[in-house]
Amino acid sequence: MRKAKYKWKLKEQEVLPQSFIQLLNQQKIDPFIGQLLWQRNLRNETALKKFLSPTLEDIYDPLLMNDMKKAIQRIQTAAENGERILIYGDYDTDGITSTVLMKETIESIGGDVDFFLPNRFIHGYGPNKEIFKEKIEQGIQLIITIDNGVAGHEAIQLAQEKGVDVIITDHHELPVSLPQAYAIVHPRHPDGKYPFDDLAGVGVAFKVASALLEEPPVEFLDLVALGTIADLVSLTDENRVLVKIGLVILQKSERIGLKCLIEKSGLKQETISEEDIGFSLAPRLNAIGRLGEAGPGVQLLATFDDQEAEQLATMIDEKIINAKN
Repeated sequence: MRKAKYKWKLKEQEVLPQSFIQLLNQQKIDPFIGQLLWQRNLRNETALKKFLSPTLEDIYDPLLMNDMKKAIQRIQTAAENGERILIYGDYDTDGITSTVLMKETIESIGGDVDFFLPNRFIHGYGPNKEIFKEKIEQGIQLIITIDNGVAGHEAIQLAQEKGVDVIITDHHELPVSLPQAYAIVHPRHPDGKYPFDDLAGVGVAFKVASALLEEPPVEFLDLVALGTIADLVSLTDENRVLVKIGLVILQKSERIGLKCLIEKSGLKQETISEEDIGFSLAPRLNAIGRLGEAGPGVQLLATFDDQEAEQLATMIDEKIINAKN
């Protein structure tokens, strides 16, 4: 077990009201845990249930997010009309998992979709003007940014000038001036009414998928748990729900590439925890982007071919080993 980086100090204990003590007894919650729950302002039956036993009923309506309806209508139109769609992702674990999730969602509604993850050394972070130009010249008709985009003014303006719509899905800090995109789906957008502002990029992608499919696609929660934990957002509120359920899905996931990644990490799938993701799986996927091309990470998580998964997982392993030597 890893040694904790920080020393935790328990706040001075408060005298709990009798009504709360009775609630703890009814729920068979240890008094020590009860103190912690009280200090986190979880002080009634509803709050305790949502925190300790979250369900998908506890997640929020994706249509509360700014431009969500506009975004999904545009994606549906593109899929129905056979437009060529590009998912423009990011090179870290959050970006990789977000890209896989969005790609598979759009494919499931019949969309013609491809993806591109920038090389951090060549293209930098976020929308790249030259890549947008190149992809548009190749026939791309709709661009969806995943886990990036709110700072991509120049590239998005270029796309707009060429008649190509850009849908931004992002969770990073909003600049004072936003790009003139077709739609900006962001939990902290001032024109939205979304009640939770700390989703990871993959969390935002999951909300788009939920709106597109008109129900939460539970099968993607393995990716959501992986990307959310990797991105170090708070494991509170909706994130807690998505990760708790996602870990259960991950432990039973049939994704061949994910199984290979877990095996190469020396872990057991059926006991995967948030610590395993934070210290083993996420660093491996992050390393791909740090070393250059992150595309193989998407291919690994998306493949259902045993041989391809083994080859990709081995290649990623070798890259990491070579980088250390």
